[in-house]
Amino acid sequence: MITPKIPGLVMTTLNHISYSDGHYDYENGGVWVDGTMVTTPFQGTLLPLSYEDLKYDKGGTYTSEDQKLYTYTAFQKGEKIVDNGIEYAVAQDKNHSRHGGGLHIYILKRGDNQ
Repeated sequence: MITPKIPGLVMTTLNHISYSDGHYDYENGGVWVDGTMVTTPFQGTLLPLSYEDLKYDKGGTYTSEDQKLYTYTAFQKGEKIVDNGIEYAVAQDKNHSRHGGGLHIYILKRGDNQ
């Protein structure tokens, strides 16, 4: 069976933002070391939400500034994605991973709409 793939032409590099935990550095006298932001690039496609997506869905109310992310990378609800300096949060997983060779479809809420 042939597995459909997202065409490479529409894939772009996006960034996943996570944070490492702070910790006490006991080798340097127990000084507190703040956690750091970790940026991890991944491939995906952002598309505008359809009219059906803009309805009041189980993930909440969406706006025209929110996006739909197609990717082969798995994320959890609440994780941060950045595209061209605009931050989004994963609001909903449409869970299509069993189709399309691990395809994930997420609804992302724009950072200032959260």
